[in-house]
Amino acid sequence: MKKYLLPIMALALTFSFVACGDDEDEVKPAQQQTQAPKTNYLFSFDKKTYPLADEAEITLSLLNAKDASSVVAEEDIKVTLKAGENSTAQAADYEFPAEVTILKGKNSVSFKVKAKNEEPEAESNTFILVPTFPGDNFTAGQFATAKVVLVGTFAKELLGTWVMNSLVTDKEAMDATWGGMATYENGYPEFNAEDELTIDATLVPSFKSDFKNFFIGEATYEGAGTFDGVRVGMQKINLSVIKVTGVNRYFSATEQSEDKVAYIGVRNIEDETTHETLLDVYLIDYESHSFAPEMLDYGMYMAFDENSPYVAAMTGMYINFTMKKKPVAAE
Repeated sequence: MKKYLLPIMALALTFSFVACGDDEDEVKPAQQQTQAPKTNYLFSFDKKTYPLADEAEITLSLLNAKDASSVVAEEDIKVTLKAGENSTAQAADYEFPAEVTILKGKNSVSFKVKAKNEEPEAESNTFILVPTFPGDNFTAGQFATAKVVLVGTFAKELLGTWVMNSLVTDKEAMDATWGGMATYENGYPEFNAEDELTIDATLVPSFKSDFKNFFIGEATYEGAGTFDGVRVGMQKINLSVIKVTGVNRYFSATEQSEDKVAYIGVRNIEDETTHETLLDVYLIDYESHSFAPEMLDYGMYMAFDENSPYVAAMTGMYINFTMKKKPVAAE
């Protein structure tokens, strides 16, 4: 019995040592190959809507999906871009890159979109940018898609936030034109340095003066050609015309016009003293039901000519003010 027992015990010990050695070999590589879980990202454009005159820069950023904290890409992230189904503009009207890359160590990528249609129609002037990320660890953030509005190349120098600089046709100037035949005491706007107008993908007014009775809220706009019929003194000037939808043609605090469309003339001029660029604005299409009610009685609101719908384009009717660009606040 002893003769067979010793070889059997030796064989068992041999298998035991081999098994222990195999376990150690399996555990060590497993510990060395453990990988941290992938970061889950939130992605978002920096704005919901962008105006596109000739070209615009768009930024797509990442945040940590866990707590919306700052994060950087752990590796290059390639993002494909396409126009969404709700786009109204034709593909021939614009261009943007089919793919962009958020580089390793960065948390965003900026790219250019370009307009190829100088005078888009309002009914077909938008496209929706839709990004597609690789993998399943990317979640839509605040602005998961971006709406781009083709506003027309004429608007290139108009975009931005403008603050009131001067009211050129004030009450005194209007009264002098008519020699006391009309009264401007009720509802005619006075200069207010806090008046603002933002021209972006839409018109966003912020008026403290009675201009708020005309600019009643956010409005859409589109280019409507040019007009050279306005006289400043003895000189005719050339204006870009924008068709604005979302105003009160009656210029009244108590009565809203059924028709909310009006035409506004604009141009850029240079301040003779500061040499800064100004926005020169002409309200050439309204029908006041507050100030100068006599103008209605006199039948003064009529189309300038058969080719233009503007009913307040003559001297003494149009309202002119200038605005200066509001400085961009430092971040």
